[in-house]
Amino acid sequence: MKTKKILWAMAFALFALGTQAQVNNKQTEKVQNSPAQVEQAQESAVDRMKEAQMRSFGARNTAAAQIGAVADSVAKAEEVKAQKAQGEAEPSFPGGEIFMKAYLKKKLLHSGVTGKGSVEVSFRVDTKGNIYGAEVTKSGGATLDTAAFNIVTGMPRWRPGLRKGVPADLPTSVTVTFGE
Repeated sequence: MKTKKILWAMAFALFALGTQAQVNNKQTEKVQNSPAQVEQAQESAVDRMKEAQMRSFGARNTAAAQIGAVADSVAKAEEVKAQKAQGEAEPSFPGGEIFMKAYLKKKLLHSGVTGKGSVEVSFRVDTKGNIYGAEVTKSGGATLDTAAFNIVTGMPRWRPGLRKGVPADLPTSVTVTFGE
């Protein structure tokens, strides 16, 4: 389910960049005969979607780092999918890590905080996805702590974790890095 949403987000990013038609044309050209060609065309399209998605979030890293980050996110999504099949899953930000990083980046830009450092905020996510009981577990100074706390407590509802296939009240944490 999560992988599908990530792939839909990637497809939307490609469409927004105006490259969807090019991707479809290249896939149609490549997919003619053998299963190997089909697989190669699919991998190529996924790679282009991953790269386009990272560009749409305004990432400033190198292309290789961006693709690596997306690959890590997709791998984690597959792990979460396997856990859900077993009825176990940790709480997650809506849209996954990529969207959480984009959310944090946006909030950090508008926070007005100029310091450098990182702050870890631990909290619990209830069965409806609400964040509560937030506390700073790794401090970066009073100003950074306050800013990170406000950013985390202002996050939208998360997807609740699962235990034995049922939504559960579970702890998690987020590290907010300032001055990157």
